[in-house]
This record gives sequence, structure tokens and C-alpha cells, in this order.
Amino acid sequence: MKLDNLILNVIQVGGIGCLVFTAFILFMAYSGIASEMRDEEGNFKKKRNLKSVLGAILFVFFLFGLLYAGNRCFIASVDEPPGLLLLWINSFGIFLIIHLYDLIIIDYLVVIKWHPKFLKLPDTYYYRSFRPHFKGFVRGIPLGIVASFITSIITIGIH
Repeated sequence: MKLDNLILNVIQVGGIGCLVFTAFILFMAYSGIASEMRDEEGNFKKKRNLKSVLGAILFVFFLFGLLYAGNRCFIASVDEPPGLLLLWINSFGIFLIIHLYDLIIIDYLVVIKWHPKFLKLPDTYYYRSFRPHFKGFVRGIPLGIVASFITSIITIGIH
């Protein structure tokens, strides 16, 4: 029943990942790291400083760490070690759940619709329109594909 285990693992780890992602986003916002990485229009700043580099490094560790942990949980839930394809599907499924959560809950419901004052979001097109967030979602899919593949290879190599 690898498929049942796969689906359950993607949902469980993906759900936990959404909670951890929310904490990560709040940390990035309140530490000032997010504002060092993006301008008021939501574009990544060209000029890098220590905070923006730290933010990028933290994001990479968060992403790969979560996908790796998800693969380890999946391996622990099955009798035989899964192959590269199943590990990739598991990793990408987890990524996709978190990516959809970011688009629908964080970007659309919180940032665009609610637009809470305590987040001190600028009143610009990026923070009031769904279109740039959807474009970012689409652009993030290849990142998820590649990160999931690399994580799966690393998982096999370590396991």
C-alpha cells in the first residue's frame, strides 16, 4: 500500500509544513528580513545585504529540510524503500501543498483580502492584486520540481 502511505504522508507533512511555513513567514516579516529582500512592488531587490542573503539561505534550508524530512517519514511508513520516482512524487506533493497554501491562504486571503495593518504592508499593486502572486506561484513550480528531485537523490544517497 505504498500509494496510501504516499498520499497520507504528503497530506500530513504538507499540513505540518504549512504551519511551519507560516511561522517562517512571520519570522521573516518581523525580523525585517523580508523587507530587505523585496521592494514595495514585491520584486526582489537587486542590491544584496547580510539580511537578504541570510533570508535566502534560511529559505533554502527550510525548503530542503522539510522535503528531506517528508521523504524520511515516507520511507519509515513503507516496508520496502521507495525508488526515486516515489520519493520525488512525495517531495513534490509536499512542496505543492505548501505552495498552494502560500498562494491561497497567505497571499490571497491574508495579504490581498484581509491586508491587516499589523503586517505593515504597502498599499501597492503587488499587495492588492492576485495576478503577481499567481505569476509567482507559476514561476515557483520549476523550483519545486528541481528541489524535490535533488532532495530525493540526497535522500536515496543518505538512506
